[in-house]
Amino acid sequence: MTQRNERALTLTCVADQSAPAAALHDALSMTFPSATIVRVDTDVEQFVANHIDCVVVDASVNGVDGVEVMRRIRARGYGGPTVLVLDPSRPPSASDAASIARLGARVCSLDDQAVVSLGAAVADALRTDDADSATAGAVALRAVRQTQRLIAAGELAMRLQHSLNNPLAGLLAEAQLLELEELPPDHRESVQRIIELCRRVIEVVRGMDGVGRV
Repeated sequence: MTQRNERALTLTCVADQSAPAAALHDALSMTFPSATIVRVDTDVEQFVANHIDCVVVDASVNGVDGVEVMRRIRARGYGGPTVLVLDPSRPPSASDAASIARLGARVCSLDDQAVVSLGAAVADALRTDDADSATAGAVALRAVRQTQRLIAAGELAMRLQHSLNNPLAGLLAEAQLLELEELPPDHRESVQRIIELCRRVIEVVRGMDGVGRV
């Protein structure tokens, strides 16, 4: 790590109010004593990474898996160095490991070597980011970061699609069954409106399939 980074380093610690989050914050403070550490523990979707050198994401943030949080941060446009701190007792699944690699994050865990592994992961992420100084490297790096952002947005779209499909299908089926009952004219009109709106939303959700495959 360069002397410039040691003097002016700004890190964001994305974690919730818990003992692991405190341990992560303390480990970052110990490893980078001169750094400014910005703590984000709620409303990850509102995260704005202005002048952030590296984002460190805890394994779980407000009950949301750290890989999912990292996807959201990437999808919001942050393309800088990212480190995902894993729970050593819960190794990532094969699909999560693939997502971590595609999104360009370094990984470490808070174990007996927490400070050493965390510092090494952050330093490695920052060294890789130094390729920005070369013009050709900067162009390639920007392209990679744009791809990472699209991947994150696509994965979020697919997850949202899967989350909405079942309740929408259930709501439509219930409304269609209700339509078969003897109903007053105004109630029947309301049920038909519900069916129409359900079908419109289902079509919108189906359209997300193309986004997820980008």
